[in-house]
Amino acid sequence: MTERELEPISLGRAKEMYLEARKHEVSESTLSGYHYRLKHFVRWCVDEASIDNMNELTGRKLQEFKTWRRDENGLKPIKLRGQLDALRIFLRWCESIDAVEKGLHDKIVMPVLKKDDEQSEEILRSEDAEKVLAYLRRFEYTSRWHVILELLWHTGIRLGSLYSLYVSDYDSEKERLEIRNCPDRGTPLKNGE
Repeated sequence: MTERELEPISLGRAKEMYLEARKHEVSESTLSGYHYRLKHFVRWCVDEASIDNMNELTGRKLQEFKTWRRDENGLKPIKLRGQLDALRIFLRWCESIDAVEKGLHDKIVMPVLKKDDEQSEEILRSEDAEKVLAYLRRFEYTSRWHVILELLWHTGIRLGSLYSLYVSDYDSEKERLEIRNCPDRGTPLKNGE
């Protein structure tokens, strides 16, 4: 059995097809994330590497992209890893449509993360949160910011889940919130239902 020939396709077209194929499988925010992460790769291929056909991609080219992306804006290792993960998934899909050689996605060498790289430096410490909450409870009780911080601090929900809440989602008798996926109201949840 011989391997099928690669079929020429531009990077932009491959990305469009990929996003269209994933449209009904993932949430809008996930799709938007794929678009954002892949646009850097497409930009590098076209502007920096003069690649206009997916068939031209090689392991060496992928390493050059990784180095360029890391050095371009001092991208943190955790962000670089996220972008390379998205690229690997995209390339695996490209393999399925004969746009790149089989196994190309495995040629991306992922950055090794240190414990410090895996944590965000932007965290709200407990003592700071308690001070802010004490202030809000005393001087801005039930203000928008007070409610937002109380909900985020005590539940740990995603911002998208917070954004999706309506007053009717609160059950005062049971003291519960109901988080619902409502794309028709413009408040879809990241992971759908």
